[in-house]
Amino acid sequence: MQILFRNREGRLRAVWEIMAVVAAIITLMAVVSFGLSLRVGSRGLFDPDGWVRVFKSTGLYSFAVVCFTVKVIHKRPLSDIGLSRPDGKQFAAGFAGGALLLTSIVLVLWGMGNASFHSEWLRPSFGGLDAADIVVTVLLAGICEEVLFRGYLQHLLSSRIGVPAAVGITSILFSLAHAANPGYSWISALNIMIIALIFSQVTLRTGKLYAAIALHLSWNLFQGYIYGVAVSGNTPRGLYSVSLSGNELLTGGEFGLEGSLVTTLILIILSAALLLIARNPKSR
Repeated sequence: MQILFRNREGRLRAVWEIMAVVAAIITLMAVVSFGLSLRVGSRGLFDPDGWVRVFKSTGLYSFAVVCFTVKVIHKRPLSDIGLSRPDGKQFAAGFAGGALLLTSIVLVLWGMGNASFHSEWLRPSFGGLDAADIVVTVLLAGICEEVLFRGYLQHLLSSRIGVPAAVGITSILFSLAHAANPGYSWISALNIMIIALIFSQVTLRTGKLYAAIALHLSWNLFQGYIYGVAVSGNTPRGLYSVSLSGNELLTGGEFGLEGSLVTTLILIILSAALLLIARNPKSR
C-alpha cells in the first residue's frame, strides 16, 4: 500500500502532493471567504466592496500555500523555485516582451481588417479602469500563477520525471485551469498551452521567475487594460478601445485574442525561436 503513496526514495508521490496543495489552496480560500463574509458586486474604483475580489481569487492563497510547502514542508529556500533576489533587468525585458507580443497580434489583426481603434491615442480613458480588477487579473495572476505553475509545479515535476515532461504537463494543467472561463475552445486551450510553454522556456532560460512573471502580467495588462479586449474570456475596460470583428477563428470571439489563430501562429513562431536560441551554444 505504501508504494501507492511514496516512491522508491520514500518521498510522497508528486500527484498526491499536488492534490494536497490544490486542496489547501481551495480550503484556505473558502475559510477566509466564509470567515470574512466577503461580498462581490461593486466595481467602484475606491469602494471597499470592490476590493474584496482580491480575497475571492485564488492568487493570494496559492502564493501562501506554495511558500509554506517549499519553506516549511520541504525546508528549501524559495530560490529553488526561482524566487531569488529580484532581477530588474529580467523583469524589464519580460514586461517589454509581453507588450511587444500583444501589440504585434493587435497590429496584425488591424492590418487584416479584423481590429479597429475607437479611442484617440492622446486621450486615454483612465476613468474606466477598475483598480481592483487590475490587481486580480494583472498582478495576482502574473505573480501567483507563475509561482504556482512555473515555480512550484514545474520544479517538483522536473525532479521526478524530467524537465521536458514537466514542462508539458505544467502547460496542459495551466490551460485546463482556464477551462471554466467564458468562450474557452480548442483554439484558446492550445494558445494557453503555447503561452505556458513560452513562460516555461523563459523561466528555464533565465533560471528565475521574474522575466516570466513580467511577461505574464504585461500580456494581461496590455490585452485587457490598454487595448480593452477580453482577457481569457473576461472583458474589462481599457485605456483605449479596440473592437474585433469578422471570423471568430481570427478574432478569438468571446474569449478574446487568446482564442485567435493569429495568436496561435505568432506564439508558435516565438516558441520556436526561443527553442532555437536555447539550442545555440553561443547564446548561453
